[in-house]
Amino acid sequence: GTENVLWACCVLSIPYLLYTSSIAAVGPNTSCEPLLRGNEDAQYSGEVELPYGKTKAMAEKMVLEANGEKLSDGGTLRTCVLRANTVHGEKAAFLQELYLLARARKGVLNYLEPESSERNLTYVGNVAWMHVLAARHLQLQPDLLAGQGYYCHNDTPSRKGFLVRHQLLSRADPSVRLGSHIPYWKMWLMIQLHRIIRAVLSPFWRPQPFLSVALLNTIVTTFSFETDKASRHFGYKPLFTWQES
Repeated sequence: GTENVLWACCVLSIPYLLYTSSIAAVGPNTSCEPLLRGNEDAQYSGEVELPYGKTKAMAEKMVLEANGEKLSDGGTLRTCVLRANTVHGEKAAFLQELYLLARARKGVLNYLEPESSERNLTYVGNVAWMHVLAARHLQLQPDLLAGQGYYCHNDTPSRKGFLVRHQLLSRADPSVRLGSHIPYWKMWLMIQLHRIIRAVLSPFWRPQPFLSVALLNTIVTTFSFETDKASRHFGYKPLFTWQES
């Protein structure tokens, strides 16, 4: 799909392309050390494991390599990438699922992330606002923004992810309380048991996997960033505060 969009830009002489990527294109993955408070220039090596991250990384590479391509009218294509983090809005399915699971456990919200982890979260209003500013300045200052990648962020406190989710859900429903940490080994055993059951039942029924080892490893790997690149390059600052979000 991304390849077709790039081809269309060249054929139709569309000079600017702002691509919505994801931090999944970079990490976290378990082939290297965790990234704590990195930025766009931080080296984070290793192979992205999950299919979503792999496709996003491939698309991002295509978009950035297409920067400077010649258009059919003789002009030049300018491209830029924005890497959004986990996006929460009023109808975020992820939060709804967490809430329903907590309610099923009598309001208890258990968590899997190790207590030493640190993650950032972003909000849809601020991500949208960053796109507006980046699209505007890609046209005004193409030499500065073209070929660049930016992490989307807001002023979410640098707080453990499960504490942020608990704060959000308990605001909506005060009966939701924080439960206990689920050990990695317990989740790993559950995944393997589920795989065995799935193999045994495969001639008659194929239940969907609720979690994979790759996704489990992603959840427990620390990956967070701290950046002012968008602020320096095109004056970005969050449109909505943490409290408003």
